Amino acid sequence: MGRALLEGILDSEVLSAASVAVIEPNADLQGSIAAAHPAVQIASEPVPAKVCVIATKPSEVPAVISSLSGLSIEAVISIAAGITTSAIEAALANKTPVIRAMPNTPAQIGMGITAICGGTFAGPREMARAEELLGTFGEVIVVTEKQIDAVTAISGSGPAYVYYFAEAMIDAGIELGLSAELASKLAIATLAGSAELLRRRPGDTRALRLEVSSPGGTTIAATNKFEELGVSGGIIAGIRASYDKSRALGARTGDAK
Repeated sequence: MGRALLEGILDSEVLSAASVAVIEPNADLQGSIAAAHPAVQIASEPVPAKVCVIATKPSEVPAVISSLSGLSIEAVISIAAGITTSAIEAALANKTPVIRAMPNTPAQIGMGITAICGGTFAGPREMARAEELLGTFGEVIVVTEKQIDAVTAISGSGPAYVYYFAEAMIDAGIELGLSAELASKLAIATLAGSAELLRRRPGDTRALRLEVSSPGGTTIAATNKFEELGVSGGIIAGIRASYDKSRALGARTGDAK
């Protein structure tokens, strides 16, 4: 996700490459970034910055915050799941504005959606800056911090749910005698087209579904089987599990000092 943000910022020219520093301890990744963006500064340790973006695993956040100690950092944007703004603020201990963000992987193709919320010290200027940076790879919405774990469960983890359903569609096609290539083409095109149609008719999920569902027909046979097997309930339960996990990550690393 950090790489997607870097590409979005540079492609949009919101910042010049020379004004961006990437902190990456992995030598192989350093080489990859340097080859793609030779003007970007690459370092193994944090450097002073107007905006510092934390794009690591939640378990690594405490160490990252500790490494920022003593540096001149004007604002922090964290895209680490579960880590609260208050935990980061407490660890920084200098009233640094903190914005928490939850993007998703379609950001890699400029079609992401990112929810952001501001901490105690994040004012309109910092929020606007975060929207500008994160908006380089898709839509940005402002939410409350109480909503961010639910956002994580819906859109942050959501692409994996779509891929999971796509895998099932492809496997079913193969089982029914289609080649893997044909089953994949049909499933992907169907998901992409259906998503676009839903985007154009938001909030109309039931009506769209019924348009495909002739009484006593093939679609009804499938959706009835889904109901019989509890597919809808399973999806809701899975999303709830993602939400609970996000909250647990925050509780586990809440002392981020």
